[in-house]
Amino acid sequence: MEKPYSKIIGLPIIIEGAGKVGRITDILINTKNGKVEAFFTNTGKMKIIIPMDILYFGIGLIIGDFDDIIDAEDIINIQEILKSDIGILKSKVETVKGEYLGHVQDYYINTQAYGMTKIVVHKSFFGLLKTPDLLISARDIVEIKKNLIIVKNKWAKNFIS
Repeated sequence: MEKPYSKIIGLPIIIEGAGKVGRITDILINTKNGKVEAFFTNTGKMKIIIPMDILYFGIGLIIGDFDDIIDAEDIINIQEILKSDIGILKSKVETVKGEYLGHVQDYYINTQAYGMTKIVVHKSFFGLLKTPDLLISARDIVEIKKNLIIVKNKWAKNFIS
């Protein structure tokens, strides 16, 4: 099942048999492979839940116990991704040839495989004239850099300006 980032943020975090303990505040994506590395929580500064500790993901994120909420500093891979400071939302999107397509407005996550499946690209002119949003598959992403996502050239001809 896929869920957009915008619908995941704010979902409850539930401990099985104990109830709600917090909410999801952000998602950390590994920009090298598109996988979800962690879900940030509002249960403390830099507290995360890693996908392997999730029992079920539906109307909320269900975990086994409070020990499944850990400090982000405890996982080296998480620290490396955070240091790179590369995000998905609001990043500029261009084709390999450099044609501007817009900015990422939202993105979708597969809630079973914990990977990014597509990005929603929005383009407007001076905030007034808007074009239809593009849904670009994660398979069409060539590279993710700081503030820039490069996609295959085939998206240039499909975009209505």
